[in-house]
Amino acid sequence: MSVGIVDRPVATEAPEEAPGGLRGRFAALRRRLRMPAPDPTEVERERVRRLAEARAVLERAREVVAHGWVQDAFYVVRDPQGRLRPVSPFGLLVLDRTDVAGACLVGAVAHASAEVDRRQRRGPAALAVDTLWDTLGEQAGRWHLPAAAETTHPAARAARVRDLARWNDEPQRTRQDVLDLIDRSVSRTIFQSVR
Repeated sequence: MSVGIVDRPVATEAPEEAPGGLRGRFAALRRRLRMPAPDPTEVERERVRRLAEARAVLERAREVVAHGWVQDAFYVVRDPQGRLRPVSPFGLLVLDRTDVAGACLVGAVAHASAEVDRRQRRGPAALAVDTLWDTLGEQAGRWHLPAAAETTHPAARAARVRDLARWNDEPQRTRQDVLDLIDRSVSRTIFQSVR
């Protein structure tokens, strides 16, 4: 048995049915919370800025691959005797990034994003990965997607990283294939920023 004190009945308003589906619901929620709608000009500037940062990461990644491309490892470094040895992404934490002599496609993106401010690193690298994955899928004719999603789930992005690493490591893959994919992805970011 439950016991409670009842002062008076509480009247609640029936929620308004927001027209326009999800967008209408967000507008109704903003009105209730008295939040100003985002400035479309500012939203567009932010989108273009993010694409420019992703393009910069892709261009630096291209330089890494052009300098030294590897398969079946994320990175290769030169040891003190000048020999190349593979290193995992975690092994690079104990090394100086200047030791990197080559990288796979995914390693090159990670290496290129090291030049981005640490607090902002994930955004440009994530968008670069999404753009590479979208471009690869479109090239292979498996899917045709619009611009990379703003809110790709981390698990989905991890799967995309695995897809790109697998593609990089296919035996018939060449450095030129990887450079071509990066070039098409750079072009994609430019196209998306002017549309």
